Amino acid sequence: MKRSRVITAIGICLAIGMPAGTTAQTDAASAATTASPNAGVLFQVSTLDALLQGVYSASFSGGQLKKHGNFGLGTYEGLDGEMIVLDGHYYHMRSNGVLSESDDSEVAPFAAITEFQPSVQFTVNNSSMADLSTLIDSVLPTRNYFYAIRIHGAFSTITTRAIPMQFLPYPPLSQLIPVQSMFTYSNVTGTAVDIRSPAFAAGINQVAHHYHFVSDDLKGGGHALSFTTGQVDVAIQTLRRYDLWLPNDELFQKATLPFVQP
Repeated sequence: MKRSRVITAIGICLAIGMPAGTTAQTDAASAATTASPNAGVLFQVSTLDALLQGVYSASFSGGQLKKHGNFGLGTYEGLDGEMIVLDGHYYHMRSNGVLSESDDSEVAPFAAITEFQPSVQFTVNNSSMADLSTLIDSVLPTRNYFYAIRIHGAFSTITTRAIPMQFLPYPPLSQLIPVQSMFTYSNVTGTAVDIRSPAFAAGINQVAHHYHFVSDDLKGGGHALSFTTGQVDVAIQTLRRYDLWLPNDELFQKATLPFVQP
């Protein structure tokens, strides 16, 4: 694999123009660090449009994913709950509210992961998901790259979801919203794992921010629908290389892509 450089946000004065109660500081030492050969690469299994259409079959295992990254998000075969990848641990949040570390043999129909090496870090106090997303966007050097973003600290409240496992013939994702399980956690410490994709990636990945969550006590998690933070530390990695793996199965091959939701 060729060496890739991370483009860092150096010289940004984060304290200017920020909302009240927000503080931030660029980590100059991290920004100056030379990236490892695998840094700055987003590895993705399948596409968002395929997932929306109901392509939930999978053949890429957790063991294989671990060779490509230690941070990210995704789901499991049959759309069985949510994948949260943090510090090399692959967590599986199921619709029954049980969070566990997944086995290497579990397979994913969709995942987006990287080797996490942040170059910018700052602290934020008391922010909503929408406000924090806007603040992060204001710090980014451009919205035309992919980013891996880790948000760790106190969450006053956070609402997540997980969808129960589906079986063939798979329905499109839009039909499963009524059966999703929702979980609300209050005054919890944990990590929001965020993959931010540029607008030109529409259909390939979710445009803008895509948050999954796992609590420090490993008792809760899922796809984050909303949250309000206390004090959290934000770390950002720029991803300028993109590696897309497409499934070699009949369900994906016969899918109509791009997919227009009904």
